[in-house]
Amino acid sequence: MKRIFSFLFISVLIVGILSACGTDTNKGGSAKELTIGTEATYPPFSYRDKKTNDIVGYDVDVAKEVAKRLHMKAKFVPTPWANMFSSLDSKRFDMVANQVSIDEKRKQKYDFSTPYTVSGGRVIVNQNNNDIKSFNDLKGKTVGTTQGSNYAQAAEKAGANVKYYKGIAQVLSDLNVNRIDAAMNDKLFILSELKKTDYKVKAVGKPFNKQVMGFAFRKGNEQLVKKVNKALADMKKDGTLAKISKKYFGADVSE
Repeated sequence: MKRIFSFLFISVLIVGILSACGTDTNKGGSAKELTIGTEATYPPFSYRDKKTNDIVGYDVDVAKEVAKRLHMKAKFVPTPWANMFSSLDSKRFDMVANQVSIDEKRKQKYDFSTPYTVSGGRVIVNQNNNDIKSFNDLKGKTVGTTQGSNYAQAAEKAGANVKYYKGIAQVLSDLNVNRIDAAMNDKLFILSELKKTDYKVKAVGKPFNKQVMGFAFRKGNEQLVKKVNKALADMKKDGTLAKISKKYFGADVSE
C-alpha cells in the first residue's frame, strides 16, 4: 500500500510540474502581455475609433505587430503625455508607443528601439493669420502645445510664449478662434489629419527639426529592446512596416 500511495503521489507531482512548464512556455495558455503606454488622443498615431472606442493608429498598429512577433499580447494603457514618462518610470507599462522623439537628453535616462518614423515639425496658424510665415516669426507670439512635448522646447527656443494643453484637439480649437497665435506639430499629423477637420487653420513655412521616433523603455530592459528591434528589422525587411505606413500616410514614413 505504501508503494502504491508513493507511486500516485509521484505521478501527481510530475503532472503538476509538466503543467507548470506548459504554462511558462504559453503552450495552451494565454500569451504574456506587453503593456504599452500611449495617449489615445493623437491621430493618426494613437486615438480612439469613434465607432468601437478601440485604440487605433499608426503607432498602435506597429506596436501590435511587434507584440505579435514576440508572441505576446499587446495591452495599451491610455496615458496623458504629461504623465507618460513618470508612468513608464513607475512600471505602469513596459514601453511607450507615442511618436517619442529620440534625442540625446532622453537617451541618458531611457532606452529606445530603432526608429520606425522619420519626420519634422511644422508651424500651424489660423487661416486669417498672415503675420506668421515660418518658425522664425514666432518670437513674442503665443504658441499652444501639449506639456512636455518637443514642440514646447522648440517654441521656447524661438522666443515664443508657450501655453500648455491636455491634447492637440484643445490646441487646434483655441487656434481656430485665435485664442493663441500658432501651434506646432508633426508634419505627418498635419498632412493626414488637418484636412479631415473643420478647423480654419493652415501650415506655414518649411519643416524644421528633423526627428526620428521610436519606442521608449526603462533602462535595464536590454533583452526586450533587442527583441523589439529584431521584430522591427523583420517588419522593415518583409514590407510590413511600409504597408502600415502607407495605410495612414500614403507613403513609407519609416525612413
